[in-house]
Amino acid sequence: LETNTSCNLHCRYCYAQSGEDSVKIADFNVLKRIIFEAKELGIRSVVVIGGGEPTLYPNFRELIAYIDSLGIIPMLFSNTVLMTEELAGFLYEHNASVMGKLDSLKPEVQDYLAGREGAFEDIKTGLENLIKAGFSNPAESGKLRLGISFVSNKMNLEEIEAIWHFCRQNNIFPNMEILTPTGRANDELEEKLLTAEEIKEYKLKLLEIDRKYYGYDWLPYTPITASGCLQHLYSLYINIEGNVRPCAPTKLDEHPTLRVNGEYPYNISRMSLREIYDSDLFTYVRNIDKVLEGRCGNCEHLEECIGCRGYAYSVGVNNGADPLEALKMECKQCFKE
Repeated sequence: LETNTSCNLHCRYCYAQSGEDSVKIADFNVLKRIIFEAKELGIRSVVVIGGGEPTLYPNFRELIAYIDSLGIIPMLFSNTVLMTEELAGFLYEHNASVMGKLDSLKPEVQDYLAGREGAFEDIKTGLENLIKAGFSNPAESGKLRLGISFVSNKMNLEEIEAIWHFCRQNNIFPNMEILTPTGRANDELEEKLLTAEEIKEYKLKLLEIDRKYYGYDWLPYTPITASGCLQHLYSLYINIEGNVRPCAPTKLDEHPTLRVNGEYPYNISRMSLREIYDSDLFTYVRNIDKVLEGRCGNCEHLEECIGCRGYAYSVGVNNGADPLEALKMECKQCFKE
């Protein structure tokens, strides 16, 4: 769920181009209705991703408490700038999991990437408060409640291994994101974007580290490092406008051929979540693994990985492909031979 577009940082790679000037806010009663409808569909977690920074949402605590009251896991993506000890304790008591952020261990690099002086210290304090609250002490082995996202780019390339070790040593899931050329990342792109060879090299290096030091083994080809991404098979993403997508970068709502009388029909104000879920379009999306093309369709790892469908879709439609065709195209990010 996107809750608001406002943000207290101005990250130089933000795909949503969020910031302090952005003021769109989701209606809390509408969000509650959607979550209740989703519960009827059997959901197990709600990812509160903001669009901007979710902790700025006026009804943030009420939202987390409501999700928890339904027996659903609240999953929060936050830059942790506003993560006080008290807020961390509130989230812990309401069974939330948290994905924080830390792009660099160097204050000057983190401040630059976050677009604000002092961001490093605020982020660091927020993460420390989450650790104090108990988020790095999993109740069951292998089931982590705290993660850290870091967007790999040329400015933090030499720190990736250190951040990875820090996460593993503190029972934190390391979520290495690959910078994609969208939103603010397009500004001075060549100074940030890693080459395909650099990405491959670092994924293989991180796999080597996990095998040697931490007892983890995983496919190096998956879009999310150390974890597969099968969102299209089980997930729905609802943006600030109420438009429903399979995931954030699969922007079906922006394609003119999917509009009816000029409007995207798969919107929570026009259809119930059940109707959207059962529609021909989203039934097709949930079964995309059965029609994948190229190397993705012939891959022996389909149970763990279907490639990055958002990336495949974006590349496809940008090259003139029909949306349904683009959804099943081979993912060019994969380096499996």
